[in-house]
Amino acid sequence: MALAGFSSRALAGPGASASPPEVATGATRLEESKPPPSPRETEGRQELERASRYLAAAEKTDDEDERQRNYELSVQHAERAVALLPDDPDAHFVLFGSKGRIAQNGGLASAAMALSSLNDELDQVLRLDPDHTDALAARGGMLMKLPRLLGGDTTEGLHYLERATELNPDGAGTRLELAEAYEIVGRDADALRAAREAIAIAERKGESAKAHRAREFVRDLEASCGGCAMAAGE
Repeated sequence: MALAGFSSRALAGPGASASPPEVATGATRLEESKPPPSPRETEGRQELERASRYLAAAEKTDDEDERQRNYELSVQHAERAVALLPDDPDAHFVLFGSKGRIAQNGGLASAAMALSSLNDELDQVLRLDPDHTDALAARGGMLMKLPRLLGGDTTEGLHYLERATELNPDGAGTRLELAEAYEIVGRDADALRAAREAIAIAERKGESAKAHRAREFVRDLEASCGGCAMAAGE
């Protein structure tokens, strides 16, 4: 089950240019005129922040017990965030991510049993925000790597991952997920190209772990695919 790329990052549109002064001034006046958040919204945001923080901590630790505790705490706070902010796609996505990791760590049987509820949560994210790049990448990764008996579909999965990469061209993790998808369908030259792009992005952003993963992917693919390096333009 692929859940790569999910994080607590804000989903601001990539490459947005600065607004002209008059537009920015109008936007500032509009922002100042908005009513303050309700206590319910404030509490929901706090719960979402806690859930995201525990999820990020779980992803970073090498201690299995600590990782599991952090995932469970992330689920608890994400469930509260969803209850308080039912129309917030990020709250649903963090709940999907933490539940998905718990299911994934429980083995194949656990993941298969949780698949329906995880898909429902991901459907909710994409209903609320069809361009949610993390959700698109997660759906694409799941479709690529699940067996067809459990709903896997490489054609549809590749479509989701290409869309996620198009919306988030500066995401190293999403681009590496796309590279893995290309390898699955036998497009080794495209896989190498996407992985090298992921390395360049990760190095520029100082994301050493992602750069390392992408380099390992390139090394393994070059060792297995013979002439695909030449086909990729080397």
